[in-house]
Amino acid sequence: MLKFIAIFICCFVSGCSYWWGKQDANEQQFYHRINEAYDFEVTHCDSFAMARGKGRGAHALQEAKNQAMKYAEKLNGTHIVWLHIDQGEVVKVVAVIYKCQQ
Repeated sequence: MLKFIAIFICCFVSGCSYWWGKQDANEQQFYHRINEAYDFEVTHCDSFAMARGKGRGAHALQEAKNQAMKYAEKLNGTHIVWLHIDQGEVVKVVAVIYKCQQ
């Protein structure tokens, strides 16, 4: 009986850690400190860099955008405007990074 309880606890703990780890990964995928915008929304902002991203597979577009957004965040940009999206076998995106006064 004690073995059964120990196995149950191990399975429960590993299942919970898997579920919570997966939950955190999904949240990180959707949260960004940079805002996607249209060009008319950033007329009062300074453009200062370009960002690129590439993606493959089922979520290629989101992967490519995430790469570009992470780069923009690293440069302390506040907004990103997508210039070009090439949806071939490898999805490629190009964007302008802006810094806007808050």
